[in-house]
Amino acid sequence: MKKALFIGLLVIGVLAFGIGYLRMSAATVATPTPEKPAALFDQSAAPDAPPDVRTALQFVDGADKCGLLFANEPSRSSEKYMPEVMGSGVVIADFNRDGAPDVVLINAGDLRTPDRTHRAANRIYFNDGRGNFSDRTKEWNLPSPGYGMGGAAGDFDNDGWTDLFLTSWDGVDALLRNTGKGFVNVTADSGIPHDGRWSTSAGFFDMDGDGDLDLYITRYVNYTLENALKCYYNRIHIYCTPVLYDAVPDRLLRNNGDGTFTDVSVEAGIPQDACKGLAVAIGDVDSDGDVDIYVANDTSRNFLLINDGHGKFEEIGRQAGVAYSETGAEEAGMGVDLSDVNADRRMDIVCSNFQGETTSIYRQGERLFFREVSDTIGVGRTARARLSFGLDFFDADNDGDEDLLVGNGHIEDNVHSYRQDVTFEQANTLYECVGLNKFVDVTAAAGPALSDRQVSRGLATADLDNDGDLDFIINNNGGTAQVGMNETKPIGNFVSLWLEGRKSNRNAIGARVVARIGDREITRQVQGASSYLSICDFRVHLGLAGAESIDELTIYWPSAATQVVRNLAAGRFYRIVEGEEPMPYRPGERTFEP
Repeated sequence: MKKALFIGLLVIGVLAFGIGYLRMSAATVATPTPEKPAALFDQSAAPDAPPDVRTALQFVDGADKCGLLFANEPSRSSEKYMPEVMGSGVVIADFNRDGAPDVVLINAGDLRTPDRTHRAANRIYFNDGRGNFSDRTKEWNLPSPGYGMGGAAGDFDNDGWTDLFLTSWDGVDALLRNTGKGFVNVTADSGIPHDGRWSTSAGFFDMDGDGDLDLYITRYVNYTLENALKCYYNRIHIYCTPVLYDAVPDRLLRNNGDGTFTDVSVEAGIPQDACKGLAVAIGDVDSDGDVDIYVANDTSRNFLLINDGHGKFEEIGRQAGVAYSETGAEEAGMGVDLSDVNADRRMDIVCSNFQGETTSIYRQGERLFFREVSDTIGVGRTARARLSFGLDFFDADNDGDEDLLVGNGHIEDNVHSYRQDVTFEQANTLYECVGLNKFVDVTAAAGPALSDRQVSRGLATADLDNDGDLDFIINNNGGTAQVGMNETKPIGNFVSLWLEGRKSNRNAIGARVVARIGDREITRQVQGASSYLSICDFRVHLGLAGAESIDELTIYWPSAATQVVRNLAAGRFYRIVEGEEPMPYRPGERTFEP
């Protein structure tokens, strides 16, 4: 039987929304409370960036030209079902071993149909190496098994072909083995549990150093159409808060090496309470050679899971200073990424949050302790004016430091009816790094691809046309995919690295790269997951500014091997197989045998 719930709010001070919810200070009551809160958002929230800001960064709309013509089809029912506003992700990976990034865009469906399970089609697009994409969904047998959320990419069987994992709200997750000619759904025989729970983001990585890829799955709340509540604010029907639903613990699945997985979540130390996971970043946070995990949880503390090198994890989010906001509050964690923001070889953490909350940037210091610095480096003020999901640090102008792109959009399609200065569609945000620890919101001047207001969710970056600069794709909820092609001029030199493991996992997930250019060092990683529901290209992109070469490149492989390459010329794409000399290649020119 369908239940109805009326949410009353007793406001003390300033309240902020969370994903699909109003953060409450009072108990639920049986009738709506007519009083209007004094404030719904932090009143220090800033408007969009001023139109007179200047930047060389320029992105133009490229969807039509490159052939990435995709429409996201979420449900939009009068019932206000929570999955409708969550959106879907984008996975960028090389699925046919030609060195060029291909694209999977994930779709949702319509919960208003009689069986409430109509599913819109996921799509896979293959790249010819020059940024021209062709839809090969049918040929590659890409299924649309559930109400789609996110995806992960990784060669779980180490045969050289990157496989795909899809998550969904209705628990119909799918493991798809890549044969080199198409996908085969091997979920039934994989040992991946099917309990019908809501999965969101996911990522492959080698948890125990045995050379094969394990799988981490973030999961959200115990929400079904049968237990769905109805929530109101000032008699206006709104999406309910996840606070009202039980958390669903994340899953860690160990690869058995024979095509099957075993759930080792509890024995590996994955928290089984306070989980409402939306996003995961997977990389070497403490630079000790194994892969760690950071999880963004909605209305719950975030997790930092430090690997002991043998696949056992210690959750230290609170001790490390990355579990809460700067003021110690739980936030609506949505999108995450890792980056060496201040060029000290330590991985810093970024986490996007709800409108009225900042996009938190946790800068790592000594002894694995972090400080939240979003306000001091120029991100906090404008971030509070937007509701943010997917994000990625990427070097947009090849100057050697990473800029920050954030996808925005509210979760209430009727928010304007009770908050006239807040819109459902919102501008995405581009922060340019203009100096050590200093970012500027340059969205208004960064070109037409950033001028439209959207309801953005999944976001990923890659050099889509292989011209030496990084582009982006955003999966907009209920809209068309947004493709931002980088037309920045002038732009620095670059080196792009396709790392392929031998003793390490084939995708080299967890590898750390340090490039020395004169007296400057640049640190990058191959991450198993980041952003929101999405995966960015595994290739390592290094902006060199005006340098003509990398003096010394050190690769710290997941196998614990260290490889040093000297005098790597700029302006080229290199394939580096573990232990072998770099080989220049042209993306899309030929298929490389596994």
